[in-house]
Amino acid sequence: MDTFLYPLMWIISYIMYGVHSSLTALGMSDGSGPAWVLSIVGLTVIVRILIIPLFNKQTRASRASQELAPEIRKIQKKYQGRKDQVSQQRQQEEMMALYRDHGTSPFAACMPALIQMPIFFALFRLLYAVLPISQGNYQRTSLGPIDQQVAQDIAHSTLFGAPLTSSISTASQFSLPTNVIVVAIVLIALMMATLFFSQKQIMTKNLPEESMDPDNPAYKMQKYMLYGMPLIYLFSGGVFQIGVLVYWLTGNFWNIGQQTWLITTNPAPGSAAYKARQKKLREKRIAKGLPPEEENDAVGTGGQRVQPLGKKRSKKAREGNAFEMDPTPSTKEPQEVRGLDGLTDAERAKKRYERRMAERQRSNAKKQQKEKKRQQNQRKRNF
Repeated sequence: MDTFLYPLMWIISYIMYGVHSSLTALGMSDGSGPAWVLSIVGLTVIVRILIIPLFNKQTRASRASQELAPEIRKIQKKYQGRKDQVSQQRQQEEMMALYRDHGTSPFAACMPALIQMPIFFALFRLLYAVLPISQGNYQRTSLGPIDQQVAQDIAHSTLFGAPLTSSISTASQFSLPTNVIVVAIVLIALMMATLFFSQKQIMTKNLPEESMDPDNPAYKMQKYMLYGMPLIYLFSGGVFQIGVLVYWLTGNFWNIGQQTWLITTNPAPGSAAYKARQKKLREKRIAKGLPPEEENDAVGTGGQRVQPLGKKRSKKAREGNAFEMDPTPSTKEPQEVRGLDGLTDAERAKKRYERRMAERQRSNAKKQQKEKKRQQNQRKRNF
């Protein structure tokens, strides 16, 4: 196993050593100590920063899957009760064509987790190799920058008395087995709690209402993950070293922060977080004296749609609508008032209306073209 993971173990060793060197340069003590614990935290942060593009891709895939949920349910209903091989194959082909037409994949949401698994196991094997390297019993004299002296420093570094290389299954091999067991149990409990919180956060705040149908297979799977995934920590946590548990827990806290930022700034349309954000934006617009978003569909004089204006455009409109009063009485009819853009209110409203209608026509044309292409693909597959 180490043969396949060696390149990753080598990279991780250099990242940990580099973070440790930076911390000691900032004043932390060299040798064994908290700097090596924080080097694992730094490793987690660096890995998570590197996979941010994958996280963005995962977010887009999840949004696309939520939008496609009604279409997927239609396909499943179409083939409900048909267990023959041909029907199952056609159902799968139609679903994959649906994903392909919308530029997404059901596996895109799993990419960050799949990328992290080799890193996770490489760290596990690296910490497993620390003790043999420190004792001179490893198949190599060093692993990247981790030679015998550095390995001894890592082996003697502890978290609340529990060595980073220890685990519940190997607690009896260390001088303070009780410390190892207690620290490991606390870390596992925190891991379960943070994972449950992050899953619950998605389900309660960032899922559209139409996706929360109890009969929706995707929603059922989300519920199974909510209660099933933390149990994986319960059964597997005793095997992994304290250092690996620190990496895992740090990753969970990173997930919570990343999800909180996403839900706050870019929530899924139709979700509870989206409605709360829209309400907050409306309140801000009203406080600034701007019309709320609901006035987008308000109908003005002559049946023409009135669009909200930005701050600069509102100021120009107010200046353009100011009347120039003639100081001498006159029986002449008032002249048409034109704004700074050279247009009257009626002409300005007409241009907005025409622009809006042109945008709608382009949008409808794109939808019709996409639907026509989907129908052609479906006829080809059925043939």
